[in-house]
Amino acid sequence: MTDDPFAKLTRYAARDNRPSGGVPQAPTLGSFIARDRERIADLEVSATGFIILLDGRKEISDADGSHHYRKGDALLLPAGWRGTVVNEPDPTSGFYRSLILLFPAEMVRRLLRAHGDALIGDGRRARDYRVTPTPGLSDAVLHAAEGLSRTPPLSPSIVEHRCMEVLLALLESGVWWLGPVAPNGLVEAVRALVRSQPDQAWTAERVASALNLSNATLRRRLAEEDSSVRRIMTEERVAHARHLLETEGRTVQEAAEACGYASRSHFARRVRSATGRTPSALQRGG
Repeated sequence: MTDDPFAKLTRYAARDNRPSGGVPQAPTLGSFIARDRERIADLEVSATGFIILLDGRKEISDADGSHHYRKGDALLLPAGWRGTVVNEPDPTSGFYRSLILLFPAEMVRRLLRAHGDALIGDGRRARDYRVTPTPGLSDAVLHAAEGLSRTPPLSPSIVEHRCMEVLLALLESGVWWLGPVAPNGLVEAVRALVRSQPDQAWTAERVASALNLSNATLRRRLAEEDSSVRRIMTEERVAHARHLLETEGRTVQEAAEACGYASRSHFARRVRSATGRTPSALQRGG
């Protein structure tokens, strides 16, 4: 590998092409180019974003402190991250350049459902969100960038396949925080974890292990925030069930299974208790 494993990506940052606001529904490739120092305060990341610095320097600041990056570095900010970002042009070239690859929440969720067992009990923290480049990751990103920039465009299914390869390479590189993040307290971290894999058989022990906490610490800190693993799990599963039934038109059985309920009757009781309506009524829009 060269000193800059992502050097070949420079061709995709020929102009400033920042992603528009809102939550992306498909993988998106954007480039940030600036001649002047930029400071973006109180930024909230709406989608999982893989950022590669091609020129200049970047600083991000959050509740865990300030983290610094330079040309050739890469970082992964998960959906829900909040903080301040500073982009500094390189004093020699006079430019700040970076690429960002955004992933829709559903794509990340599907990856974690298929390959997320490695997250449980991993024991590592995101720390500064830095990603260590590997040959496989560099190749996957280059392949995805080429696909997203192709004219005429590739089919959405092929583009998604290439971007899913990037997510898998990130996961295999130890980037467990593709899903869970704790920007605003432990309750939000547990919510993000359950939301990423609502069909998993979450227990306090598994959640604590995924977040690198002892079971006692997890329970105590959630109690301090007036919550619990059971309450969060029920709320997130019911919210996911409503989306599946009302928006995607799934059957009650499909929704129950996708939300981790082996018993359809148990699922129905949970939904009715939380919403005042049966799953069938939600499905009909009644």
